[in-house]
Amino acid sequence: MITPSLHDIEKTLCTLWMDRKARERFLDGPGKSKRLRITALDSLPPELLAEVDEKGVRLYAGLLNYGHQEVVRSVYPGCAKLIGDKWEDVVDQYLELYPPSHYNLNRTAEKFPEYLGKHGERYIKRFPFIAELADYEWLELEIMEREGEIRPRAYEPLTAPEQLLQTGPLVNPVLAVRHYHFPIAMIVDRLESDHRLPRQIEPKPAWLAVYRQPVSYECKFLEIGETAYCIIEAAREGTRSYKDLVSLAVARSPGVDPQQCVVDFLELVDKLQSLSLFIGSVDTSL
Repeated sequence: MITPSLHDIEKTLCTLWMDRKARERFLDGPGKSKRLRITALDSLPPELLAEVDEKGVRLYAGLLNYGHQEVVRSVYPGCAKLIGDKWEDVVDQYLELYPPSHYNLNRTAEKFPEYLGKHGERYIKRFPFIAELADYEWLELEIMEREGEIRPRAYEPLTAPEQLLQTGPLVNPVLAVRHYHFPIAMIVDRLESDHRLPRQIEPKPAWLAVYRQPVSYECKFLEIGETAYCIIEAAREGTRSYKDLVSLAVARSPGVDPQQCVVDFLELVDKLQSLSLFIGSVDTSL
């Protein structure tokens, strides 16, 4: 008798624990399936399957599924509320299409926005914003767990021309920015307060920055305008001076007095510095 490899044992148990279709066919037993179904079970060694304890498969599969269901629900409470009674079925299908592949259990939920965008047609038809809502809900966990040290530098209010020419903002490295097509922040507020959503939510562009505070590690959500979004994205390159960013602000504001654009830009920089989205200034003249 050939001794099964550790790899084959691991593959067999993971398939039976994580793949519902393969597990159901295995538990049906030979000849008990009502129709032939090709599943991942067909790629597993029959001699190894014969040694697997069915009771153990049911137990461990149930425990893992419960844990995954709880994690996904905790990360996407708004999506769960919208989908309602079908939520567990949706999560089961998601786990079949995107099986966990990371030791961090929270990462089980990472691909759920992608799943909704590609396979959630039924729910996108009812809630066209739901994939964006899922992305928004994922961002908090993403930012909280993202690796990266935040090291603020000195910042002086911009009062001298040489500051504009020779320095630029240092952007908080633990940051995500988004351009959504629906008013996601409003939708989240209504869901969290148990207020009924409008029957039809029209598309409305929204720009958002999500970042981690340097000291408290608190995750912050900040609604921003389109110009601020473009400035932050440009500043993330790390080579743009304040003068470059002022020019960008003016170029994106046709019909607005350039002097007013400069004033608005300086106020924006001060605000982003006070909120720790910008965390100091860096020399860009080198």
